[in-house]
Amino acid sequence: MPQAELKRINQEAIAWFTRMNGEPSPADRRNFENWHQASPAHASAYQEVVTTWSSADMPGAEVAAEEADQLNQYLLAVQAVRVRRNRRNVLAGTAASLFVLFAGFHIWLDHPHFLQDLSADYVTARAERRTILLSDGSQVTLDADSALAFKTSDGLRHAQLLRGMAYFDVKSSSTPFEVEAADGKTRVTGTAFSVEVHEQDVVVNLERGAVTVSSASQDQQAHLTPGQSVNYNKNGVGSVQSVLIDDALAWREGRLIFDNFRLQDVIEQIGRYHNGRIVMIGSSLAEYRVSGNLPIDDTKAALASLQATVGFKIYELGSRLMVIR
Repeated sequence: MPQAELKRINQEAIAWFTRMNGEPSPADRRNFENWHQASPAHASAYQEVVTTWSSADMPGAEVAAEEADQLNQYLLAVQAVRVRRNRRNVLAGTAASLFVLFAGFHIWLDHPHFLQDLSADYVTARAERRTILLSDGSQVTLDADSALAFKTSDGLRHAQLLRGMAYFDVKSSSTPFEVEAADGKTRVTGTAFSVEVHEQDVVVNLERGAVTVSSASQDQQAHLTPGQSVNYNKNGVGSVQSVLIDDALAWREGRLIFDNFRLQDVIEQIGRYHNGRIVMIGSSLAEYRVSGNLPIDDTKAALASLQATVGFKIYELGSRLMVIR
């Protein structure tokens, strides 16, 4: 097997290992089984990662998960490795385990959506906004660190927003255009609207035309007219709200305008423009409500403005990892 192919499989094995030792969803488990069974090379690479990690007696395997307590596990693991390396009797397998540890941390820091990006047709990097012309003539503007899949069939134009935010300017057609995101769908024939995938829910904002937003889990629907917005999640579709559409879409111009937003959602969007990761510790802090108008292209200025308002502390671990608590 070519060396490049082996390297790719090893990267996928490490990414799957760290994902499956975090909080995998049912879809993650299904996708992992499909990947694991697709090739003996996949199974072998994954077993090598498991064996290497287990042999070193590391304190936990949650390197690449996204929650703060799992980041703490990583930091504790690094400290433990440093102590063991200074001892006379170094544990067998420490060097190999350090490779897994730091490879997993590299994925967590630089490529946290490595597996997700494999199923996307369009991906934007951090701090990158990009406008894409789809095969049906529609245009999509992707926010930073976003991923989109798109396909057409005889009876449907189907887009799936895997993460992040997107503004859709849909070319009018008798063939419906559908955007799937998390636990629901937005369906139109020709209009302009945005879809935002957040930690807890999905937000749809309508600029022009009309859309129907539905929840797969509760079989609920909401119909929007211009200047309206609606949230949905696994529990169903929320109530339709009026929104200042220019404010809601200000991210396309490099600004984040928000009124009574969860601090976690604001930090999440700022984090798309940070060259590294921003981790927030504390559920009460995450739920704190904030309002403001920030330049998201300048993450340090945006965080400094929030810090002055809320009063949280920022710890910089190196040049690319920030911890807020």
